Amino acid sequence: MLTIRPLASNFADLCQRASGHAPYLKRLIDRDLPRLGIETCDQLAGAFTPWLAQWTETVAVCKDKDALMAALRRGKREGHLILALQDLAGLAGVPDITARLSDMADTATEAAIAFAATSRGLQTDGLAILALGKHGARELNYSSDIDLVAIYDPKRFDGGERDPADAASRIIRDMIALLETQTADGYVFRTDFRLRPDPSSTPVAVSAVMADAYYESVGQNWERMVYIKGRPCAGDKEAGAHFLRELDPFVWRRHLDYWAIADIHAIKRMINAKVGDPDLGDVATDLKLGPGGIREIEFFAQTQQVILGGRDPTLRDPTTCGALVRLADAGVVSWPVTRELTAAYEALRTVEHRLQMLNDEQTHSLPRSERARDHVAALCGYDNRLRFETDLIAVRETVHVHYQDLFAEEERRTSAANRGNLVFTGVDTDPATVATLRAMGFSDPQRVITTVQTWHRGRVPATRAHRGRQLLTALLPDLLEKMGETGEADTAFTRFTTFFEGLRSGVQVLSMLLAEPDVLEDLVTTLALSPKLALTLSRNPTCLDVLVDGGQGGRLAIAADVDFEAAMDEARRYHREASLLIGHRLLHGWLPAVEAGNLWSDLADETLQAMADAAERECARRLGLPPGRWHVFALGKLGGRELTAGSDLDLLVLYTAEAGASDPQTWFTRFTQRLIAALSAPTGEGTLYEIDMRLRPSGGAGPVAVSLPAFKRYQVEEAWTWEHMALTRLRPVAGDPALAAEAMRHAVSAITARAGREEILSDVANMRERMRTEKPAAGAWDLKLAPGGLVDIEFITQAALLTGGNETLITGNTAEALARLSNAGAFDDADAKALSDALLFQQALQQVMRVALGDAAVGGQFSTGLQGRLARAVGADTFDDVETRLAGHQNAVAALFRKKLPQPATE
Repeated sequence: MLTIRPLASNFADLCQRASGHAPYLKRLIDRDLPRLGIETCDQLAGAFTPWLAQWTETVAVCKDKDALMAALRRGKREGHLILALQDLAGLAGVPDITARLSDMADTATEAAIAFAATSRGLQTDGLAILALGKHGARELNYSSDIDLVAIYDPKRFDGGERDPADAASRIIRDMIALLETQTADGYVFRTDFRLRPDPSSTPVAVSAVMADAYYESVGQNWERMVYIKGRPCAGDKEAGAHFLRELDPFVWRRHLDYWAIADIHAIKRMINAKVGDPDLGDVATDLKLGPGGIREIEFFAQTQQVILGGRDPTLRDPTTCGALVRLADAGVVSWPVTRELTAAYEALRTVEHRLQMLNDEQTHSLPRSERARDHVAALCGYDNRLRFETDLIAVRETVHVHYQDLFAEEERRTSAANRGNLVFTGVDTDPATVATLRAMGFSDPQRVITTVQTWHRGRVPATRAHRGRQLLTALLPDLLEKMGETGEADTAFTRFTTFFEGLRSGVQVLSMLLAEPDVLEDLVTTLALSPKLALTLSRNPTCLDVLVDGGQGGRLAIAADVDFEAAMDEARRYHREASLLIGHRLLHGWLPAVEAGNLWSDLADETLQAMADAAERECARRLGLPPGRWHVFALGKLGGRELTAGSDLDLLVLYTAEAGASDPQTWFTRFTQRLIAALSAPTGEGTLYEIDMRLRPSGGAGPVAVSLPAFKRYQVEEAWTWEHMALTRLRPVAGDPALAAEAMRHAVSAITARAGREEILSDVANMRERMRTEKPAAGAWDLKLAPGGLVDIEFITQAALLTGGNETLITGNTAEALARLSNAGAFDDADAKALSDALLFQQALQQVMRVALGDAAVGGQFSTGLQGRLARAVGADTFDDVETRLAGHQNAVAALFRKKLPQPATE
């Protein structure tokens, strides 16, 4: 174990050696020792108490700000010098030194707040300063800042002409300036007010009423541990003591539920160093935060106090060593463990003090420089640095063993300790947590830490409930690890943040994610890979249930007595869940991409049928029964059953009027308008589809509902080649079956009748060239418009259907049409295979791209995770292989396009 020896027994030798090893002490000895009049170790041994009394009196009567600041700073130097020399001479132990440093902080804080209040014509009645942390426990280290909380009682504190909140904050800011401002005489104490309730959104002085409400509603277990050490140190101490007594039920709970204990266990897991690689051999360790350091001893004591202290008041000792003794007295900790941890605590604190004596820096890490560590070893009484380092490592190993045994059974049931530090408690950023998050793949660890701390403070609905915060603590290690495993940690975190902050309540979702690791992994992966699905989940977090239970099953069925607006909402809810399931299965490779088009199209058909029925009922209610028959047809991708996620719907509405019906056009126009609204209008439940009616006869100039005779006449007498290309994909979806069959016969007849026209191939080629000019492709990954892409395959296929003149060949599905054309000899086997392979390859990629990225997919910028999904969709080993094969397919199709269709003349 570490053995600290006095630096010297002779006062002159003590000062000489201290000056030789610690530049800060040399400055104090040269500047301030003569004024103190200490010349022997006997004088030194009794010097602090009378000096403190004199300093306290001096600063209390200062009426001038500059004089007070000078007196405070001079006193800080003198007190530091006395205590450093007492420590180095072995004249006072760790408890004495830390208590005396804390007394200095009390004196300075009291003088500063009193002066700050008086200078504003106010008193501190009802305004208290609470000391927390090491200051609160009277365990302050040599160069520590002081953790303070300013509390005012609005019923007692008189702000004068100002609101009490404003006046109190002004006094505290003045007090801080008196203590922290760097002058020629240095500074007194750095202050830290970040342990107050919700520090990022509250003033520096907090109402006792607000603070009490905060701790009652969203107070966290680490804050309970903080207040174990709380005490009033300045201002109205009775008001401070009263506030702490009111806080007792928060700090000392008589009964802890399972989740509170699990939360404390999780806090331990979050601060563990890596098991198997704790870096205990690091000679430049962090004495406070490193493995086997001071923090592990403090946590060992405080966690057991916070769990047991509500039922056993004898355990409520604010000091670390005192708490260890109380735990041993109660039989919670064995006496050998208590003795070893107490000795280790005092040894580590002593080394910490020696380290801070070098330059009065608030550091806890031994220097990397061997020469600097020589000085620290010497100040500890070692003439051999290597021996000092060996003994220090032995101390830390002892501490870490006992710390690891704390909640050991709980640790065996979790792998969280293997991940490194994940500390989100308190207000300081843990450097090891930053390193752990960076190793996980997060580029901005501080953003993650700040966001998680915001969640812990109950600022989002999901964590306003106490149990929600506890569940979050338990879930975080797994959650962050899963984000890192996606290869897109930043993206996963950003999208999870949107999802999580959209939850109305977090307990149910967090409980499910904690209990179902597969669901957690699934959710994180989905969020990372697909902005489109992430948006759906973030806007509708309850959809997570759909991923767990597989959705509602069955078909969309809307009762006839449901009004039109309610029917629209019901369809949107159903569609949202069904779309999420299809997209989710497709993204994760559980649904072959080649099958996705059928499922998307089935969903569109189902939705279209339900909305058409609802539109008919609404029109019948407003206008009377339909004056004839109607049918809704699909064209384009829906007509070919090749729909992708987010595709719009190309529709055509045809009708036949009853004999003698008056103005049937108006009724069926209103019906079509209602149908379009039912499918595309936004409601509180979102939208369904974008609707495109431009493929109807006469396009945008024609009526939205077309009579069957007008449709027949137009297709025979007026339709252009491109309109008959589109007509090859006509497919009936909803409405009167007889009307559908009749319309399909007219369509097929019009298409086959065009077969003898010489201009078909040139029309197709010219149309494609016009598309290239007006809407050029964004690159090879613009799979629709790229040369050799899907449009080229469709145009080659549709040109062959138009020139073939065979009604048995006509089908809207491109793959089926290619198969029929090949069987009929329209394409040779090699050409048919090239077109079919290129079609299926690009359709598979497009399906995954659209479900992941929506319209943003054409740029070809994919995350690493999505690249892997794209490769899996087409059976490729690597993404490079995907790009190579894509280029090959597109080149083959482009060559066939030039071969099959005459190229337009160029200027």
